[in-house]
Amino acid sequence: MSDNRVGILSNSEVERLYDKNAGSYDLLLAGFRWAGLNRWRRNLIARLELQPGDHVVDLCAGTGANLPFLLNQVGSHGRVMLVDLSQGMLEKGRARATQLGAGNVDFIKSDVGAFAFPQDIQGVVSTFGLEMPPDYAEIIAKAVSALPRGGRLALLGLKHPESWPRWLIDIGILLTKSFGVSREYEEFQPWKPAREYLREVHFREFLFGCAYEFVGEKA
Repeated sequence: MSDNRVGILSNSEVERLYDKNAGSYDLLLAGFRWAGLNRWRRNLIARLELQPGDHVVDLCAGTGANLPFLLNQVGSHGRVMLVDLSQGMLEKGRARATQLGAGNVDFIKSDVGAFAFPQDIQGVVSTFGLEMPPDYAEIIAKAVSALPRGGRLALLGLKHPESWPRWLIDIGILLTKSFGVSREYEEFQPWKPAREYLREVHFREFLFGCAYEFVGEKA
């Protein structure tokens, strides 16, 4: 991932930020959990319609917060692959997998733009992740290419709330600054290229327009 625009974080900056925040990241999400974050994750992953034994990739997986829901879908004979640029975040994910008693989880430290998708996957999910890499359209194209017919991609993340006044948006940016959010990301809209490659089966905006979720299926 690279971008020359001021305010867009480089790979090394993203890695340093999330390594630094790894220990407190789940605490930083407390407000989102209060608003329903775990329910959003569970419902989104249910829309992937994974089956026991399936292989699924979680991009920008962070501390592995999606793991309980993904493991519930694929079962002990399935496989979950967590991909993240931050080793600190992946270590938290590894600890979560150990706590869950899951031995069918792979941990891949990689820039998601350089990640080589396996060819035996049935689903891809990314929550609060693909709104940051400038090459998100290319990443989505690669993910779709690896999916079989009927395979699904699910996205959940923050978006620019077009109807909000500027002062309120500035407050929102300030409150999410610890996640690397800045005004320069306002035009990043991962669901749009996803719509080009996939048949949309679900989309909604919520939290008064500052969050979205998308699920698409490969025709």
